[in-house]
Amino acid sequence: MTRAERARMESHQLPNGTDVGFRWSPFPLQGKTGVGVDFGAGHVKVVQVRWARNGPRLENYAVAPLEPGMMLEGAVVNPDRLGELLGRLTRAMGLRQPMVGCSVGGPAIMLRYLNLPRVGAEEMRAAMKFEAPQHLPIPEEQLVYDFCTLPDAPGVPEHQISVFLVGTQRRLVQGHLDGLAKASLRADAVELDCLALLRALEWMGAVPHESPQPLVLMDFGEVGTRISIMRHGVPMLSRTIPTGILHLRAAIADTLGVPLYEAERLLRLQGVEEDLELAPAVGPWLDSLTEAIGRSIEFFLIQHRGTQLERVFLAGGGVMLQGLGRVLTERLAPSMGLRPDGAPVTVQPVRLEGIEINPVLLPQVNSVGPLLLTALGSALREEG
Repeated sequence: MTRAERARMESHQLPNGTDVGFRWSPFPLQGKTGVGVDFGAGHVKVVQVRWARNGPRLENYAVAPLEPGMMLEGAVVNPDRLGELLGRLTRAMGLRQPMVGCSVGGPAIMLRYLNLPRVGAEEMRAAMKFEAPQHLPIPEEQLVYDFCTLPDAPGVPEHQISVFLVGTQRRLVQGHLDGLAKASLRADAVELDCLALLRALEWMGAVPHESPQPLVLMDFGEVGTRISIMRHGVPMLSRTIPTGILHLRAAIADTLGVPLYEAERLLRLQGVEEDLELAPAVGPWLDSLTEAIGRSIEFFLIQHRGTQLERVFLAGGGVMLQGLGRVLTERLAPSMGLRPDGAPVTVQPVRLEGIEINPVLLPQVNSVGPLLLTALGSALREEG
């Protein structure tokens, strides 16, 4: 069987709803490229970026829906099945680069900020072997952590330095690595999903690099919404709200007495405007969602008195819900307050723009662009 014949056969094995940018295009040299993989609750996404003299270009992508139960609260439940699907996707793309970046997220990720004595890099690494287990409630043999120092953090005594510490259970990271391995891929970077999303926004020109002003990232997924408040390039707060698009779709189906596929059609057609037919289902969903988001923002602003939000971004599948950005702006206005320049804070839906895109991918990539941002950020983790 030739390579082309195998590719055609495997393309028929991909789930319904799979979108691959282009399949087995002649692409003999794939040097100076970056690849990002994002395991979401509803989809697996792969993005390939090619680095050129004038900057990065989105070269290829793939998105495939996942069967229910393959991911749970950010953890890979079945790495073998997920890896098999990922392998079919990358072969359909013609991807030949084994090293990729991927991201992790979910409620099992823990963030801490510590003030520690100022010491050299080697001394800090040695100190964190003792500090990390003290501040993260995970048995030491199961703990995976990383950290960075924040030299310009305000309110830190001169003889100390602020340290950002993130940790989770080893099994969460290992599940991602096992899924990649099943697809004959290896991770040269595993990072927080909010950091990858922020990097994509920076490269697209939506925000300056390491903005000193707080930025809110709302990443809408199938089963949850990840809200992260970023400052100086790191998350000051990150929380997963267990309210996602799946719950809205189910609410519409129950309220109107229609099948889920019809609820999905109506949702895509009408969006979340509260004066339409879907209002009896949309209203309670928005109530639950905006109450949780508003509390998170208010908690952050109370903890950092005198701070004002700079921008609030809407990413993920929520971008494709008509009217969601406007409705969130109206409902969250009391919590978000005013920008430093005195203007009201608005929720800005993020689309795939501000970065060069392979013309072969246009215009179909625009329909899934909001789903690709986290994987895009992982692909952009370093040049070349």
